[in-house]
Amino acid sequence: MQANPLADRDFKKREEEMKSLAKSTLFIMLLLVMLTACSSGKDTTETSSAPSPSENEAATNTASENTETNEEPDKTQTFKGENFSFSYPSTWKDAELNVPQVVAAFVNPNPQGAFVDNLNVVIEESSATPEEAANVAVQGLTNGDGGPLIQNFKKLNYIDVPEKAAGILESEYTHGESNAQVILTQYFVPNGNALYTLSISYSKTAYDNGGKASVQNIMDSFETVKVSNQMEDSNANAGSNVEGLTEENLFAEIMAYVIPIEIEDAALDELTYNYFVKHYELFPALTPEAQKRAKAEVDPNITSRHLNKNLSPYLDQMIEVSGYVVDIVEEEIDEGITLAEIHIVDDNDNSIIGFYAHTTGDILQDDYVTMRGVPATFYSFENVGGGTTNSVLIGVSTIEKTE
Repeated sequence: MQANPLADRDFKKREEEMKSLAKSTLFIMLLLVMLTACSSGKDTTETSSAPSPSENEAATNTASENTETNEEPDKTQTFKGENFSFSYPSTWKDAELNVPQVVAAFVNPNPQGAFVDNLNVVIEESSATPEEAANVAVQGLTNGDGGPLIQNFKKLNYIDVPEKAAGILESEYTHGESNAQVILTQYFVPNGNALYTLSISYSKTAYDNGGKASVQNIMDSFETVKVSNQMEDSNANAGSNVEGLTEENLFAEIMAYVIPIEIEDAALDELTYNYFVKHYELFPALTPEAQKRAKAEVDPNITSRHLNKNLSPYLDQMIEVSGYVVDIVEEEIDEGITLAEIHIVDDNDNSIIGFYAHTTGDILQDDYVTMRGVPATFYSFENVGGGTTNSVLIGVSTIEKTE
């Protein structure tokens, strides 16, 4: 494999990314403090003395009126922002924070106690994964970055949501002013260059009394309009958009650059480029969830014989091929970015060249492997016998030993 000029590019280092994420996460923590501070708006001093009978009667009448006039608890209304939308309880009111980074914030004007249930949405420029963002949030809040209003912070659970490439962080803390136990649920959704964080806080009392279902409904309703990071120049897929590199288009850009180097006058087809961008989390598929999704994408009816007959119908189809490794080379093209080139010959004696953006572990020459990926172009090269080998070049999602 030739030296790849991608190594000379200015990739953002993960250390810088995480530092930036830590700063923005601290902002979210401070925002949570602003919202939880709203809990002081409900006067709890009334409970210091016993109410009179007339006060009891008035309170009963008021509660009855509220039951009759309030909207149904499961009724919602929709908020639509730029490239996202979600539904929230229709009785909740705009928090009116007037903070530019906060694209939406709502509070419950009739909470079940001193703590005011609330939610907010923050959008930040970041290529961090949901789990990375969750880990930064946990580290900061555990270390007391939430200030005096967020005490005894404890992570309860983290859940991947593979169908939306999202993640859910569930936590609990003591609200320092009201001494209420609070359940904080944060929904992290990457979208192009941006990371959307939906934070929902309920008092534990409210959470256990219908709030948990409400939280789930809000997260289920959260939708983003996919932001495309395709190349600006429609003819640029034979080259590379250096300044537009993102997590979403990184593998597509690698393939767009490698193919013309390996194959003279060749270019990555737009269909394949778009597939890599749309399914960027599968290239490579490193987690069990991503690997399961990659397998589900495979069309088992497509074989190397179909590809050799006519590649065009399969340029945006995930395929699976198995065979013996003829040659395998790995090269670190940038800090933390390894590109492997794997040449296999399958059971039909057809040649397949795969490019995989990760180390292949203990896979070596002569091992029998299964690769899943998307065909990109035909590849011809001189073999050791002096003849020409015709091969199919694919972008690899998963590779594993199968014998």
